[in-house]
Amino acid sequence: MKTFVTRERVAFCETDAAGIIHFASAMRYFELGEREAMRQLGIKVGDSNRGGQEFPRVHITCTYHKSLYYDDLIEIRSTCVNIGNSSMIWDFKIYRDEELCISGEMTVCMIDSETRRPMRVPDRWRDFLLEAADETRILDKELT
Repeated sequence: MKTFVTRERVAFCETDAAGIIHFASAMRYFELGEREAMRQLGIKVGDSNRGGQEFPRVHITCTYHKSLYYDDLIEIRSTCVNIGNSSMIWDFKIYRDEELCISGEMTVCMIDSETRRPMRVPDRWRDFLLEAADETRILDKELT
């Protein structure tokens, strides 16, 4: 299985009055990790009117291990751990300086944008994401 690593900084707007990330910000980081991993397949996640593929979230779990603060540099490690007929399960781990701060899983379902019905995940995606060899891909922008 491939693990995709995306680096990001905690933005001010993602924090509460104490400068600690708001609990819902973890969902944004999960989505960012999924989006950047799928980008490696050439798949745009989101608005089908703009060429994207729709993946409604059907289940999310999240555990907060350590607080994250404004301007922390974080690593979002995203791994697709299972692909069913029309669903994909992503595992996320968010680190600050190699310290696990947030972990979770998200199940998404691939749907046809016209019929709104589940559709089969293409074999090419399955092969790419669940490849037997462990591999880590750093999807990086310059963050200083």
